[in-house]
Amino acid sequence: MRPFSKRLQLDAPLVWATVALACAIALHATHLPVWVMAVFAVLVAWRATLGLRGARLPTGWLRALVVAVVLLGVLLTFRTLNGLNAGTAMLTLMAGVKLLETRTPRDHVVLLLITYIMVLAAFLYGQYLPLLPLYVAIVWLTTTALLRVTQSPATQTPRESVRLAGRMLLQATPLMVLLFLLFPRVAGPFWALPEGGGAVTGLSESMSPGDITELSLQSTVAFRVRFDGPVPPPAQRYWRGPVLHDFDGYTWRRLRAVTHPRIAPVFSGPQFTYTLMLEPSGQNWIFGLDLPQSWQGRRISQTFDYQLLYRDPIDHATTVTVSSATAYRFDEALSVSLRRRDTRLDETGSNPRSRRFATQLRASVGSDADYVAAILQMFREQEFVYSLSPPGLRRDSVDEFLFETRNGFCGHYASAFATLMRAAGIPARVVTGYQGGELNRYAGYYIVRQSDAHAWSEIWLDGRGWVRVDPTAAVAPERIESGLAEALGEDASVADRFVRFTPLLADLRFAWDAVHTMWRERIVDFNAASQRLMLGSLGIEDADWEALAVLLATGLALFAFVIAMQLARAMRGRPDDPALATYRRFCRKLERHGIARREHEGPLDFARRVARERPELSSVTSAITQIYLDLRYGSAPEPGGLDVLKRSVRSFS
Repeated sequence: MRPFSKRLQLDAPLVWATVALACAIALHATHLPVWVMAVFAVLVAWRATLGLRGARLPTGWLRALVVAVVLLGVLLTFRTLNGLNAGTAMLTLMAGVKLLETRTPRDHVVLLLITYIMVLAAFLYGQYLPLLPLYVAIVWLTTTALLRVTQSPATQTPRESVRLAGRMLLQATPLMVLLFLLFPRVAGPFWALPEGGGAVTGLSESMSPGDITELSLQSTVAFRVRFDGPVPPPAQRYWRGPVLHDFDGYTWRRLRAVTHPRIAPVFSGPQFTYTLMLEPSGQNWIFGLDLPQSWQGRRISQTFDYQLLYRDPIDHATTVTVSSATAYRFDEALSVSLRRRDTRLDETGSNPRSRRFATQLRASVGSDADYVAAILQMFREQEFVYSLSPPGLRRDSVDEFLFETRNGFCGHYASAFATLMRAAGIPARVVTGYQGGELNRYAGYYIVRQSDAHAWSEIWLDGRGWVRVDPTAAVAPERIESGLAEALGEDASVADRFVRFTPLLADLRFAWDAVHTMWRERIVDFNAASQRLMLGSLGIEDADWEALAVLLATGLALFAFVIAMQLARAMRGRPDDPALATYRRFCRKLERHGIARREHEGPLDFARRVARERPELSSVTSAITQIYLDLRYGSAPEPGGLDVLKRSVRSFS
């Protein structure tokens, strides 16, 4: 069996198709395994080498072997061929294999259709506004390549093809907008797929000294909040996340698959209603304002320790509406099981100095509330330092922090405070989440960043129930009132200080965030509810599928009518092709010889009929017809062919 089947030179259409395909696949460089991108590059290089050398393409058995190898590679990597990641990898490799059998314009068109799909797949990974111009540019390039593939090179120059592709995309924009607004939507996110998210929340199910310190260096957005009405003051903006109960002397951990009776809070004071715009986190945590009272959505639940949970991991931008009250109390008694758990210290006897100190101090004061006040007074009056760069701590982390370093971040203070409470027999736990948030005055919502990550304590006081106590506020009250930058002062990072003292840069950051959020709310998150709201603003109430179908059909009909009118106007104003005009003049001369071309008759059929009916005119008719066909439909017409055609028709009488 011969290893090659047919000799093929590298041609311009193949170059256009390959470049467009490579640009689309480059969008997936961060999503696909390195070996997939490497194999695709090898296949492209293989095809280019064959074309440049004029070698034959691989035969079917060799291509089948390559397909089997890449299929096995995808299965071993992803354990499936389904899903966005595996499907994209498979399509990338199959496109590379397709290059090894590309011969005809139809093959080029198939490659370009794959290119369009690859751009769509990239958009499904993440609908990031900064990448939108790149997506548009690659679609423009692909459309230009499609024109170069399907038209004769003599018909248009590359520059003309680029302009025509841009004009076509502009003309298609109204149709795109029409379909986007009126095509019936299904419930749930339209763009996101489960594998689309890649971000991971800054918080975790455990906390050791220094964990949250690392988050304070990240300015990425955790979520955004838009209040519907009054806004709580900064000191009350605690966004509740994982609640940590188990402590081994060094690390606090969240309970999993363990539940206790939930004590219903009694809310008082103002109620705050707000919309959380959560960034992808890979977790199912919803950071509600402490303490969540009600929420919208059946997929949301609340744990016994009052953390809101989404049913599925949040792997795409998610919007949730919640109502909270910052003033509350608990009238019921704490269960024995939860009291036992939240007063438990590890059995290894870690942090002995802290335990002795707590026992002695509790014995010297009158009540639990007095004991709490004494601990907070100690933090305020003694030389405790709030810092982003505290020294490292060993196993007895609380002892070393309280009696030696006295230098720490919120996690250090929350852990030490909760330990001192438990050592005195007071139920206590550590709550992690976020505190504060910046107002984006351009859009009217608050931005909560990873740098706002925070930890505080929660203790049980008889007669009041669970009470939030933030020992960080005793050491650095400006952290709670004004944010991390104010608390750290000169210890803040250079980037944070630069943004803080450069109002123009801060304004630009807020303006960009407002544009990005509008893109997500108006475009990415445009769902069935948004569609009904939009139609309601136009006076179309309770639009169902039938009403949407009628509106869409009417819009499509109007669009088709406008396009038809534009085409008719363009056809009327377009001058005749010189070759076509000359050939028609020749047909009129033949008509004077008694043989007229019929309306359904093509040039070749007409020439054959002339040969049958008027043999003496056969040679000149065949010659003129062949010159005309070369000029109109040939891939590389001879230079000066139009002049030859005109002279031949002129000399025929």
